[in-house]
Amino acid sequence: MVNLPTSPFFPHWAKRVAEVNHAFGFMFLAVKKVHSSDISSQHNCFLLPRGVMENKIVVYLKNQERQKAGLLYIRERRRRDKQQTSDLSDRRNKDGLNVSVYVKGGWRFELLLTHNDESGDTVIRGNELELLLKFGNIKEGDDVVIWVMRHIDKVNYKCMLSFCFVKIDWSLMIAATELRLAVP
Repeated sequence: MVNLPTSPFFPHWAKRVAEVNHAFGFMFLAVKKVHSSDISSQHNCFLLPRGVMENKIVVYLKNQERQKAGLLYIRERRRRDKQQTSDLSDRRNKDGLNVSVYVKGGWRFELLLTHNDESGDTVIRGNELELLLKFGNIKEGDDVVIWVMRHIDKVNYKCMLSFCFVKIDWSLMIAATELRLAVP
């Protein structure tokens, strides 16, 4: 039996995904406002909030995962001197950590969690990002609740990091609250 979050922002489709994949280690990350750069096909990356990465994800990851994602040095200030040049170029050469991202309906997309040296931020990027945004109906201005969990990958039997992007439909939340208040 999977121990699932009891939040209204962890919907039934996410519970089904968790149960089917025998997911564990659930953690709420943040509510993120989607900006135009997050949905731009030119940028092709979904920015994760900096504070969330430094305080939640980095400590959640194993050292090998941090290295693969280029996140070993995320807490350090970025100084551009000769000593750190090799460290910075080492981070640039990282491909990223393979992650799964789920959206409404249980659609799964294989993407990469990686560090963006230009902005200093952590992003989710990859060829399937545009599909994820379309299937999840995620648009500029939307609020998205981000959950993280782990599951055993059925192909190579390794523990894999996964995210659930839950788009908040505020009109449904307001209607449900009004209905609860109207029923005596």
